[in-house]
Amino acid sequence: MCLPHAGGAANFYHSWARWLPDGVELLTVQYPGRQDRIGEPCLSRMDDLAPEVVAALRPWLDAPAPLVLFGHSMGAWVAFEVALRLETSLAYRPLGLLVSGQTAPHLPPLREWPGDTDEELFAELRRLDGIDMESIEHPDLRELVMPAIRSDFQLVRDYPPRPPRRISAPIVALNGTTDPDVPLDQVDAWRDATLGAFRSHVFPGGHFYLTEHETQVADEVTRTLRWLTGDEEPAVPRPTRTP
Repeated sequence: MCLPHAGGAANFYHSWARWLPDGVELLTVQYPGRQDRIGEPCLSRMDDLAPEVVAALRPWLDAPAPLVLFGHSMGAWVAFEVALRLETSLAYRPLGLLVSGQTAPHLPPLREWPGDTDEELFAELRRLDGIDMESIEHPDLRELVMPAIRSDFQLVRDYPPRPPRRISAPIVALNGTTDPDVPLDQVDAWRDATLGAFRSHVFPGGHFYLTEHETQVADEVTRTLRWLTGDEEPAVPRPTRTP
């Protein structure tokens, strides 16, 4: 199951269905307040968003196939909180957690997060180079997408570092070599968030390295899934569903 970044949507991951290994189904989470959920109120608190994702996952928890979580940027923190709640509240242990482009949740931020004015948020989005700026600079489109972007950045600003909390599922941390907000020496701090195995891997590129190097990321994620499951079968396309 894949969780998007701040300002992102479920379709960010839809192309991944082309290369997932046989037997793996891609689930992509659509946060409220965007695309097909545009009419729903946005959620700006982790304690509201993570439980909603857990509730949406319930139909898949009894499936014979195990669950692996993947989150990029803000989605990495959401994925960790979902894994934590699955283990502590439902006694369900995900097979693994893949976190991308994000510091461990117990580390303090390296810099001050942007404010909530459109100008500050636009500057941050341009800096990270992860969204089509032309679409949100159009006045009509901006009115549709900015509530979700404001809400996501408020969630990130208000998500406090706290003493390490550990899940039992293995964690794999992925990152870009030139990500301005996630120094390589902090990627390994994710090992303190698990009681299980830990691995890390870096790719060329910045915060959105995974769009610049999709093939390489696909290969590494596929290798990770095989490591977690022991499945060595060749990859084939799988369908996409959004819970």
